[in-house]
Amino acid sequence: MKFIKRIFKHTVRNFRRYLAAGLLCTVVLGGVVVYYGKKSAEMLECNYLQLPEDTLPGAGPMRIAFVSDIHNNPNLLKTAIEQIKNAKPDLILLGGDFIMVNQRFMRTRWLINSLREMAEIAPVFAILGNQDYEKLGQLERVLQTAEIPLLRNEARNWETPTGGTVCIVGLGDWNEGDEDPHSCMLPVGEEESAVLLLSHDPESRWLLRQYDWDLMLSGHTHGGQIGNPFKTPTQFISFRSSMPAGLFDFEGGRSVFVSRGLGSIYGMRFFCPPEINIIDIGDRSSLPATAEEEESADSETPAETDTPQPSEAQPEQAEESTPEQQDELPAPATDTELPPPPPAPADDTGLDTPPPAPADDSIIPDLPMPA
Repeated sequence: MKFIKRIFKHTVRNFRRYLAAGLLCTVVLGGVVVYYGKKSAEMLECNYLQLPEDTLPGAGPMRIAFVSDIHNNPNLLKTAIEQIKNAKPDLILLGGDFIMVNQRFMRTRWLINSLREMAEIAPVFAILGNQDYEKLGQLERVLQTAEIPLLRNEARNWETPTGGTVCIVGLGDWNEGDEDPHSCMLPVGEEESAVLLLSHDPESRWLLRQYDWDLMLSGHTHGGQIGNPFKTPTQFISFRSSMPAGLFDFEGGRSVFVSRGLGSIYGMRFFCPPEINIIDIGDRSSLPATAEEEESADSETPAETDTPQPSEAQPEQAEESTPEQQDELPAPATDTELPPPPPAPADDTGLDTPPPAPADDSIIPDLPMPA
């Protein structure tokens, strides 16, 4: 009873203590969550996907780099370009949402330079995302300055590395009511070449059931930005689409691939890191080596020189000695003794001392050389 009375006696004081402790724990926990979410949003992954060659029938082996949902993030885009360079794709596709609708699209030079750098790697095609329409005029100017084709309800034929043809179709955004598939797509069964479809939102697939396409690339969902780490592989949670991230089958033997994207909303992700995707279709090992690959292979081979290298079959030549070294060399040993000098000529004067040696060295008799 005393304990209960004590609790009620100091109710206000205890409540204040518990409230302060709860607020402190909430602040600390919230700080940890925000810190982890920010760090996760910067952990860019470059994920490879292998698809069979019949995904795009008749196109032949190829490699595609797919980047979506950049969301005004120059740092991640710079890292992505370096990874794309290392992957050496045949084609680069941009899936829309270059900007963030609630952020100012300022200093667009970074995006122009990045797009130009991509175009030096491989051909680039782009579509619009739902957030791009807020700054549509500005974004169109950026793409035009960088000389990147914007496919807005438009189809382009692209020649593959093996000489095949792929029809690349880019649609306007479905959420903005800008899609017009009738103007750039054919009904099922009427298209002569493989069709690679770019549509920002994967939910637009339901409007395209009667049109001819083989592979659809989308973004928009960000993978929900939240993943379930207790399931393998990680299950992504999204309220935007029944296809949050990854590869999915669709009607008629078609495929839909959804990227988690590069940027993020509020700059945070949880167990759902950003990604760029390298999609291999068919076996690229059968393709001939490019000029750059041959050049890199030649650079790894040691260069041949005109100077012959010493070997067992070719003995090394003795080094010539300098005059100083010649003076220090010992005299050659010989087995034969030198003959005694000739006797001195008789002196008519009867003197015992021999005459002085002549000044001219030319009259000195030649001594026999050792054998």
